[in-house]
Amino acid sequence: MLKFSTNTLNRLKIAVVILFLLPFHTMAETAATSSGKAVDNEYAAKVWQYMVNNKLVGDGRIRSYPFVGNRPHGSIQEVISTNAEIDGQKGKLIVKHNYGAKEELTPHKVYSDDQADNYVALTIMFQRENGYDSSNSNWFWAEYYPDGSIINYQGVDLSGRSEMCLGCHTPLGGEDREVLNGASK
Repeated sequence: MLKFSTNTLNRLKIAVVILFLLPFHTMAETAATSSGKAVDNEYAAKVWQYMVNNKLVGDGRIRSYPFVGNRPHGSIQEVISTNAEIDGQKGKLIVKHNYGAKEELTPHKVYSDDQADNYVALTIMFQRENGYDSSNSNWFWAEYYPDGSIINYQGVDLSGRSEMCLGCHTPLGGEDREVLNGASK
């Protein structure tokens, strides 16, 4: 018969508990890092409605002066940063209007002319409650078509904790994940 010391038995018990709980931890991490799920799209719809109600999108929206941008957002971009309250949560909201170059496009032209033909997408970052995504400053991301529908890229709706957004904003955006000038912080 095998004899084990008390220390060895305690270590074995701990190892068994860890092995038992590890799959649950992995499932929790996967859920936290998901993007484009129904709950993400529902929250994105609430953000869109907030932007409509507060004239951040649509006809007669608040404007800022456009600047020359780059991929993936567009050759010309227009950004508004404000505080918002969405679904009872107060946080910073960054709204980026993205224009593509279907013709020769300049910031002045985007600001002064109707650019419906060149408007390609709207991207947002909303800083949600603590614990939403602590490792990424609790940002919620979404990318919309001009009509408010969520963009689907390679079978994934771009809403929630988007790996595509984090792929650029993590190395370039510093701890706050904000990238407004394309330069590393």
